[in-house]
Amino acid sequence: MKSAVFAIGVLSIAAGASAHHSFAPHFDASKPVNISGTVKEFEARNPHAYVHIDAVDENGRTHEYVCEGNGWTQLNRNGLSPSMLKAGTKIRVTGSLSRHSPYMCFFNTVEFEDGKKLNLGGAGTASAPPVAKRTDIFGTWLLAPVRNRQTSGPQPMIELMTPAGQKAVAAYDPFKDDPVFRCDPVHIRRVWGAPGTPVEIVRDPSTSSGQAGNIIIHAEWMDAKRVIHMDQKQPPKNAKKTSLGYSVGHMEGDTLVIETSNYPAGVLNQYVEMPGKPTRGLLHSAALTNTERIHLDAAAQRLVVEVDQQDPEFFTQPFPRTTYEYAATDVKIEPFKCSPEGLTGTIRK
Repeated sequence: MKSAVFAIGVLSIAAGASAHHSFAPHFDASKPVNISGTVKEFEARNPHAYVHIDAVDENGRTHEYVCEGNGWTQLNRNGLSPSMLKAGTKIRVTGSLSRHSPYMCFFNTVEFEDGKKLNLGGAGTASAPPVAKRTDIFGTWLLAPVRNRQTSGPQPMIELMTPAGQKAVAAYDPFKDDPVFRCDPVHIRRVWGAPGTPVEIVRDPSTSSGQAGNIIIHAEWMDAKRVIHMDQKQPPKNAKKTSLGYSVGHMEGDTLVIETSNYPAGVLNQYVEMPGKPTRGLLHSAALTNTERIHLDAAAQRLVVEVDQQDPEFFTQPFPRTTYEYAATDVKIEPFKCSPEGLTGTIRK
């Protein structure tokens, strides 16, 4: 790859890096790329889209570069349409080099021959008009950029696992076993932490008039839809175990309190990076339970989601509280239509 490929500064890729759910294990932010070439193919997919570019490498030979981007719905909101990346289109992309191949990258900008340049980080809502003030938790929301959320990187709880938990972690290969590769939403903590994709909280429309009724939390990420059963204290005995569990809820004043259990053994964080150690995953057992407390901070106009969880089978103590903040939005939730990532993208080495 030519030296010019690495000429773009690190600051230009920061937005794209933070927007990617598993960026660091697959891409190196310290190695920016700048690739000019011709589009061979564009895969408009979720959870990740891919552009294939024919470009000249350091030896003067044309080589196919495969660059991953944010999911298609997010790219589309930022102004990128399939017609713009037809085969034969000349483009320049900037982003970060893959840790697995010199011919792969993560792209966060695309520039065309006419000089048009698209920054493809974020949710594509910068030009949207202000949203009317919210008075309760109901409506559509987008994750706000706060410091206390992480879906990869250091996870201190991995050092507080029981022997059973350690055994499960040892058997998990994050580069093959990540639930996202099979279009599983992973866990409610992963759903809450998905950047650039909206989530809505609504009352169940099937509820009869005059009844309190259930509440539905619908996230664009993986088309995840949870029913919060407001008329139950615990899951029915025959309830199916899923990665999002079974949720029952009640109101405490203006705060929605959700208790979730009935999980199969699964994954909390797909990728955990600890200095000097190989990338691993943070797993949970079927004993996992969690409590969510959701309320509106009316003054700040933020939806605040606090998640407490414990898993005595895999961890020696409860988890510290995780807090997410969401801003009101008019962004429409689009069908995610996830495509399983078999031989394409980050798992290809």
